[in-house]
Amino acid sequence: MLQLRNAGLNYGNTQIRFPDLTLKPGQRLGLFGPSGLGKSSLAKVLAGIEPLSYGELTLPDFSKGSANPVQWVIQQSEFAFNPRLSIKQSLRESWRSDDFMGLLDRYGVDPQWLNRRPSQVSGGQLQRVNLVRALLPSTEYLICDEITAHLDMITQQQIWQALSEEAYQRKLGLLVISHDEDLLNLVCDDVLHWTA
Repeated sequence: MLQLRNAGLNYGNTQIRFPDLTLKPGQRLGLFGPSGLGKSSLAKVLAGIEPLSYGELTLPDFSKGSANPVQWVIQQSEFAFNPRLSIKQSLRESWRSDDFMGLLDRYGVDPQWLNRRPSQVSGGQLQRVNLVRALLPSTEYLICDEITAHLDMITQQQIWQALSEEAYQRKLGLLVISHDEDLLNLVCDDVLHWTA
């Protein structure tokens, strides 16, 4: 279970107070709120990138040296990749093998892209690769931070259909962060509205 209670971050004189949330295995929870509240900061905390200033955070156990069971997929996929590595090298950084090949077709990743660098594919293509990279066998929770906001409607539908099936089959907990309330109502079991 992924749980946040009475928690927040302090940035100098600015305080971000997070909403209480609980994400269970297999649950698809939406997080809706206006820009500027700190949704991406919340994602960083849940992914273990940023420590809390106060409050309680319950994360799944994982040992050092193993992949974090909480993976964060960001909106701007171009910032998630080393521009000097090929896409295949980036995938192998996470997967440490070619076991990811079985996911390529499901997420619409053309194997020909693997020898390209991130700048040689479109943003939508790179976001598909970004998802494959995050869906390690050890992943239990996936934080989807506006992951389809800049994609066309057909690509959005394909990604969410594949991801929903993946979550169901693997009992993945999905936290879907979006400004698109219609999307959240469509793909999530519950939607948490975060207000100032």
